Amino acid sequence: MYKLATTALAVALGFSLSAIPAMGADTDKSVKDKAIDAKDTIKDKASNAWDKTKEKTSETWDKTKEKATEAKDKIKDKTTSAKDKVRAKAGPSDDIRQAQQALKDKGHDPGPIDGLMGPHTASAVRDYQKAENLKVTGRLDSETKSHLTGGQASSAPSGTPAASPSTSTTGR
Repeated sequence: MYKLATTALAVALGFSLSAIPAMGADTDKSVKDKAIDAKDTIKDKASNAWDKTKEKTSETWDKTKEKATEAKDKIKDKTTSAKDKVRAKAGPSDDIRQAQQALKDKGHDPGPIDGLMGPHTASAVRDYQKAENLKVTGRLDSETKSHLTGGQASSAPSGTPAASPSTSTTGR
């Protein structure tokens, strides 16, 4: 009986020892699976966070671009000078049209002959003033008009008025 009990104990011990690695393998596999699942979960969360960040960044960029465009347009409207507004209301001028034609005839390109003092005309006036050793203003002042029209300024009288009416001695 003693031998039988020892044998039974040995078989039971052998069986339990052979089952331990199998149970450990199941435990290791379970931990490994849990680690893989956790890794996948973290990966998915990171991917979702990245997508949300990318979307928010894109939306913010679009809003910023839109606001910058609006600000640029407002600034552009405000920087239109009062001079340009007055010029636009005044319309074309015959003096400017004549000066543009004279500038063109003298080899200075004023742009279109339209009677408006635009940037091309102002540039041509500056070039002419430099060439004629006049004060460079870019404006069509009386001195520049006088030079352009050959010594006749449209606003200046051709001679000096007499102090008193002339008295003629003819016919007396």
